[in-house]
This record gives sequence, structure tokens and C-alpha cells, in this order.
Amino acid sequence: MRIRNVVQLHTVNKMQAFGWPLLIMCFSLAIVLAIGALVGNLGGPEAREGMNTGMQYNGAIFALLGPLIGFGFTAMGQYFPLALGLGLSRREFAAGTTLVFLGNAVFYAAIITIGKVIEVATGGFGLSIRFFDVVYTGLGEWWQTLLQTFLLIIMVMLVGAAITTAFHRWGQPFLWVFWSSLAVVAVAIGAGFMLSEGFRSTGLEILAMGWLPWMGVTAALALIGAAVWLTLVRRAQAR
Repeated sequence: MRIRNVVQLHTVNKMQAFGWPLLIMCFSLAIVLAIGALVGNLGGPEAREGMNTGMQYNGAIFALLGPLIGFGFTAMGQYFPLALGLGLSRREFAAGTTLVFLGNAVFYAAIITIGKVIEVATGGFGLSIRFFDVVYTGLGEWWQTLLQTFLLIIMVMLVGAAITTAFHRWGQPFLWVFWSSLAVVAVAIGAGFMLSEGFRSTGLEILAMGWLPWMGVTAALALIGAAVWLTLVRRAQAR
């Protein structure tokens, strides 16, 4: 199987595959560091402590995670038609792309974990900031961050690939049905939280689940995305 060719197809543009996500991450980190320095100089220790607590919900890490979220869409939307045009089989493309997904998840999860270890050890780079040590990547031990970030990245790539493959299979009507259904579910959940005390209590209990159950949910979504993607890619049409 020409799996290596598929991997090369995804990574031939090194800046797009690795350079730009890391550069954007560094730029975002520099902004957070500047904010930390400014708050520390103007507000003192109390302001730094409050900033450190509040920054556990800081979404700046999505400067790195954002491009990875879109990678699953790009893999099927851009590289799938190109791979078929180059004579690669669907099986070869699926196998090679799966390897790229796993490689990306391991690579970037390791970077985030190393960043978190340094950040925690230095007290937020000496400024009490949080960039890597946030709820989205795990506030626990370093191995929890490694596992959580890996599962998060692989899950969003597989789900993104599944959605794009379904579009290739059924076209524009699928997108209308999918996004409309998602909007209905979101509105129903929001209405439930606002109008029903019982629904709100149940929802808060679900949100307060421990780390391990949430990792189970993330892994389950990844497996569902993988199953849908690998099933549909056999008959999806290149668009």
C-alpha cells in the first residue's frame, strides 16, 4: 500500500502542516505573556492571583488547537479529491490519513504537555499566567494533559473528517439537515436549562462529571467519528 505517499501528500507543505500552527501558538503565547506582565506591574500580587485563577478558562490555546480542529475537514475536503486524482485508492488514503491524524495528535499533545510542565514549574513563566494549563487541556497531572489533549485532537479531526465525508456522500442536503438538527438540539438544551429546574440540575451533574468519565465521552466520540468516516469514505464522491 502507498501509505507513505498519502502521508507526504498531507505534509508536503511543511509550513501549513507544522510551521503556521506553531508560529500562531507562539504569537498567542507572547500576547498572554504581555498581558501577564502588564497586570503584574499595574495590579500587584493580588491582581496576579486573580488573573491566574481566571485564566484557567483562557482560550488562547485554541490558537494551536483551532487549525487542528479544521484539519479533519481539510483532509477530506482538499486532499481526498487530490489523492483520488493521483491514482491512490480509498483504502490507501484512509490508512495514510489515519496515520497522519495519530501523528498530529501525539506531536501536538506532547508540545502542549511540555509547555504545561514548564509553565507550572516556573509559576506561569514567572508572571502567573496560564496558557497551557487550562481546563481544555487538563488541570491535573502532566499525563492527564497528555491523554486529554491527545483524545481532544484526535476526536475533532475524526469528527471533522466524518462530517466532510458525509457531505461528499450526500451533498448539500446533508449539510442542511446536519446543521439544522444541531441547531435544534442546541436550542432545546438551552431552553431546558432556562425553563426546567430538573433539566438544569441534571445538566449540571453531567457537566460536573469527573475527569475519567469525560475522557470516556471524548474517546467514544472519536470512535464514532472514525467508524462513520471509514464507512462512508468507501463510497464518497470527490467534489
